[in-house]
Amino acid sequence: MQYYLAIALLAANIAAAARGRPIRVAFEGNVIFGDKTLDSQRQQVHDALESACKGIGAQGADPLTGGFDGEGYHFKYICSCAHGDTGLPYVVRPDNWWSAQATNAGSC
Repeated sequence: MQYYLAIALLAANIAAAARGRPIRVAFEGNVIFGDKTLDSQRQQVHDALESACKGIGAQGADPLTGGFDGEGYHFKYICSCAHGDTGLPYVVRPDNWWSAQATNAGSC
């Protein structure tokens, strides 16, 4: 639950920034468990990144696309049409077992 609070605070700070042109944001990172990563852990990563995505102004039924590679270590998600000054790049690291770098992935 602690990671949800960290993501919520990060998202609130980002959302409070000045609004700008909508962009796509890439969240790319790794987990330490590799092929032993549980589905519940993958879902935890997805949920935290979806929360961060919505926090930077992305809207719609499914603003976050992407997933994990076949080996389970690496993931890449794209947040569609985030609005505002996202303060990129930054790192999302709510837990000690995973982190993601948020970078500009182009305009919408």
